Parts: sequence; structure tokens; C-alpha cells
Amino acid sequence: MSVSKAIEAVQKIAADLVVLPGNEEYDEIIKSYFSGLERELRPACFLTPTSSIQAADIVKAIKPFAGRPKVAICGAGQQATPGVANVHDGITIHLRKLRGIEIDAERQVVSVAAGEQMGAVYEKVMAAGLGVVGNRHSSGGIGGDGVQGGLSYFSYARGLVCDNVINYEVVLASGEIVNANQETNRDLWVALKGGGNNFGIVTRFYLRVFQQGQLWGGKLFYFQPSFSGQIQSLVDYLHNPNADADVHICVSLGYAPALGDILCMNDIFCTRPEKPKALEPFADIQPQIDQMKTLRIDSLKSFTDEAFSGALANRVVKMSTTVKADVGILEYAVETYHASLEKLKGVKNLLFSITFESLPASIIQQSMARGGNSLGLKPSDGPLVIVLFYSSWDSPSDDKKVYDVNEEAIENIDKEAQRKNVAARYRYLNYASATQDPISSYGPDSKAHLQTVSAKYDPEGFFQTAGAGLFKLAK
Repeated sequence: MSVSKAIEAVQKIAADLVVLPGNEEYDEIIKSYFSGLERELRPACFLTPTSSIQAADIVKAIKPFAGRPKVAICGAGQQATPGVANVHDGITIHLRKLRGIEIDAERQVVSVAAGEQMGAVYEKVMAAGLGVVGNRHSSGGIGGDGVQGGLSYFSYARGLVCDNVINYEVVLASGEIVNANQETNRDLWVALKGGGNNFGIVTRFYLRVFQQGQLWGGKLFYFQPSFSGQIQSLVDYLHNPNADADVHICVSLGYAPALGDILCMNDIFCTRPEKPKALEPFADIQPQIDQMKTLRIDSLKSFTDEAFSGALANRVVKMSTTVKADVGILEYAVETYHASLEKLKGVKNLLFSITFESLPASIIQQSMARGGNSLGLKPSDGPLVIVLFYSSWDSPSDDKKVYDVNEEAIENIDKEAQRKNVAARYRYLNYASATQDPISSYGPDSKAHLQTVSAKYDPEGFFQTAGAGLFKLAK
């Protein structure tokens, strides 16, 4: 792509669509990205449509110049993986000016423009006594979760975020604006539920809403000797066929230099305003640090504010794998974490954690009940656990070490899972790294469907060849 010619073509639509380096708005957009690694990518310009029509006009304007460099698409820019929502020297179509949240009480639907943050969505639906399956961080957008998967406090009972999108408004590579839902363009609707940014620019998401009051939950902190018991409790919960699905469980342990040691944390929630029996093993653990405990009855917005408050905006990488819910492999993952931490101890201002995120069979069942998605999971595949390594640090000089240590850790866990016969094919796209191929992890049938849909709705392959991003269909 000739960037200068593409920029000129967009300026003919409206000069204020183009945000160039040196402009105050350009710097503001750069600063809005969550990770320093994403902020280091400096596009030749940002294009900031205010409507789906303008987004379509942009696609039509730049398409004749398609080639190199690339075109990225960004909603809120809160995903950690560099290159998923920004591109160096290319063009980033930033959807931050696509605004609007509208509730249709009769149809029990909220429509969310692609530039909105979920905190604003939660405030709106809560005021109406409603809930919505969205992400767990109020500063995050809807785009990444809505087309990649997305875990929510409501997921055990209602499926992933993408499973609750009943309609996508999409700008195709042709510039046509279409709807994709169960009745219209159904193949595209299913493909978008997990297929990422491979098919078009989603400018508006229509999500189911439901009656919802306050929740119970929060965080609690405790010490390493108790962590093995929490792993056992997590696996027991996941293998209970009658488990309470109105809960959400994450267990973590992490190192921070300010502490000089490792602490354990449980992030637990119930979508009812009470502590349920299912969460007693995680809430009542002793000893715990009472001064740091945040368990309470509160609103969805308050909990999602807490989840992301005070997050450091430096270099961040997330790497993950998925395994069967098995105590042995999770204990091995913890051992691997400790070995990795020793290798990273010299990294300046290091934050390093391992988190176990549950994928009970109920999530997969709810996904199927809501029309299916592209992830290729069957209830018999579960229950599963996502093993997430999170690293944050300061200096570019430590980048290679951090990446190498994390990649080695994930590789070792995968090998041990294979040896123990508890490996799982699926990789969670929201936490995938550049060395992984989450699209292929969905299985050959799902990948073939995604490629067929791409050929149908983008026959020239614009979003495959000009579209930036790490997770393309031909990988």
C-alpha cells in the first residue's frame, strides 16, 4: 500500500478523519493503549471514523492501494499482545469515535458501538436493572472479546462474550455494511464468534441483556503453602456435574518486587448477592491477609473498576496454554512458574504471575445453545483450564529474556500435558502470543469454515493480506 496515497484518498472524504504524527490527538491515542509494547508501534496515521458509513468509506478509499504496509483495526486498545490493534508505519483504523449504547427493553438487547468501553455499558444496563455478558475490566472495549471469545463473570452460566452477540454490524472489504445474525449471513455470524479480525470491521455489537442485581465477590490474598489445596478445590469444582454455574473462579500466584515475595490471590464472584457454598473453599481459606480482602456485595461496574485499577502501563506480555482440569498438570505448571521466576529475577520492576482460568463444560454447553461459535469445542472436551503467564517489566533490554523464558515455560507445560495425557488442543485467542496459532487450534473443520467464509465475504483477501494482526487464517 502506498501510505501517502491512501491518506490522500481518505482526506478527500473528510480531512478530520486523518490523525497524523505530531498532532495532539495522535499522541493521545498512542497513550491510550494498555501495553508499552503496543504504544511503541507508531502508525503513519490513525483514521478515526465517527460512523459505520465513514468506516465503509475508509475501506473503499484505501483498498485500491492495498499491499504493504498493513492496516490495523483498534477498538479500545486494551489487549496486551503487540500488533493486534496497532501497526508500525502502516495505517490504524481506530474506532474510538464510534459511540452509542442503546437498550431495547422489549427485545432484551443492548447495542454497543465499537468504540465504547464496557464500563459505560455496565452503567447503562445497571440503571435499567439489567446485566450483560461483557469483559471483566471496565476500561476494556467490546471488540476483542466480541470476536475472539471473551471471559465474563457470567460465562459459566451464559457462555463467552462472543456467544452473547446476537448481531454484528460489519463493514466488509467491499465497503458494504451488512448484519450478521442467526437469520441473516449466519455463516459470517458464526465465523465472527471467535474468528477475530479476519472478515471485516465490526462497527456495532448487539448483545443479550437479562435481569441482574448486585453480585458478591472480589479478591483475597493468602500464602504459598495453601495454593496446592486451592488447585485441588478448583479441579473438584470443575469435575462436579452439579456445580453452581452462577460463579466465576480465578486462582493466581504472583511475584512483585515491592513485596519481595510471592503472594497468592483468588478472584471469585457469584452473580447472586451472596457467598455461595461453591465458593467457600476459595473464600474461607486461612490464613489470609484480611487488610487486602475486597470480598463484598457490589455492582458489576464497581467490580470491573477494581479489576483494572492501578494497572501499570509498562511492557506487558501474556502467554497461555490450555490443559485438562487435572491436579498433576496444574501443580507442574506452578513448578514451571517457580523455575521461570528464578530466571527472571534480574529483570527490573518485574511483575510475574501465573493464573488458572476455568473453562467448565457448562461454558461450552451454553455456547452451543446460543447458536455455536468458531472455537471448535465440544462439552466432552471439558472441563479445561487456561494457564496464563503474565509478565510486566520496564526495559526493552529485557524483552528477549522475558519472551524466551515465557515461551520455554509454555512449551514445557505443553510437553508435560502431552506426557500425562491431559493436553487440550484449544488456545484462547485473547491470551495468545505471536508464536501460537489459535485459529488452527479450533480444529480443521472450524478452520475450513473460517476460510470458506473469508473467501465468500472477502474474495480478494483484503483482510488477510492488507489486514494487520498475528492470527490470520493462512497461518
